[in-house]
Amino acid sequence: MDQQEAIKIDYLKKKRQFEEKEDDILFQRDQGIRDLEEIADRTHYYLKDYVPDQEFIIQAVHKLERLKDEVYEAAQHDRKQIEQEIEELDETYYREIRILSDQELAKKESDF
Repeated sequence: MDQQEAIKIDYLKKKRQFEEKEDDILFQRDQGIRDLEEIADRTHYYLKDYVPDQEFIIQAVHKLERLKDEVYEAAQHDRKQIEQEIEELDETYYREIRILSDQELAKKESDF
């Protein structure tokens, strides 16, 4: 295996790891949202008959909605960070390939 293949294999491995991280973030986000929605549904279902002041339930549901927004924002922030890391990885990969190609070209020219 030559250097270019080794660089490409390393690049693809790291990129796959970043993509797996992103998939995991999306899974965790979706699971968190489902959990919050289930809590909201259960809160309303179980407390509607026992809490005379419905305002309390409404406030609790609004707090859960704010938590959902925070989950979305945190996931978006993490995804943007991963996108930046992938961009940096891409730049590094193409720079290394270009340097390697330049070195091979210079070597060929010096051999003539």
